Amino acid sequence: MKKIIVLRSTVIVLFFSLVLGCNISVEKKEQLSEVEQLYNQGQYTNALNIARFNLSKNPKDPASIITVWKIQVIQSTKSFDFVQQFYFLAQPKVRESGSPLIPYLGKALLNDRQNAVRLFCLYCLSEFQDTVSTNYIIRIFEPNNTLGDKSGNITLEILRMEAATILAGRQYTPVFDHLVTLAGSQDQEIRARAVTAMGILGDKRAIPVLEKMTGDPYGQGSVRSVAEIADSALAKIKRR
Repeated sequence: MKKIIVLRSTVIVLFFSLVLGCNISVEKKEQLSEVEQLYNQGQYTNALNIARFNLSKNPKDPASIITVWKIQVIQSTKSFDFVQQFYFLAQPKVRESGSPLIPYLGKALLNDRQNAVRLFCLYCLSEFQDTVSTNYIIRIFEPNNTLGDKSGNITLEILRMEAATILAGRQYTPVFDHLVTLAGSQDQEIRARAVTAMGILGDKRAIPVLEKMTGDPYGQGSVRSVAEIADSALAKIKRR
């Protein structure tokens, strides 16, 4: 009889272990907050109202902070200049709120339908010097990472150039190959930005690339041509 009781107890323990194991695995699955769900459904007014209510209770709620910002960007002109200006306004709050914002910024950077929102979140991530934010930013260069369907005047090349500039400033050498690609752009401003970022990165692999670009024929009538910028970047790298 004792053996039967022990056997039954063992079975019960195993059963509850399996149940608990299942519960743990479910809890690990990411659950979107209410404001995120409303935002993803395009219910921006409702999302904004809920986010503001949440912030009245908890001013540091990261999902609500990011949701408010994303909706403000959507309701704007969604231009490159506006996104930059809005980021500078949000910058003190980004620094104050800190690293809890990173996962929400990262998700929006990679998946948001609005490319102005993606650019804004990229700028916000530039405030953090950690591995997690860097890993989000580098994913912009993955082949399957394309624009959202609300592009505005923000192209994938612009997003990648901004990301490359941030990563170069962090001395993140794996961005070098992406800078070389961007330096071959048909857009003179992108070419110039890529060359400048090479100088900041300081990777000596850039020397032959920059030497070739010192004869760049594009933009010779501009205030400062790509060739001149390449020459300056080249000298900067050689001095190191």
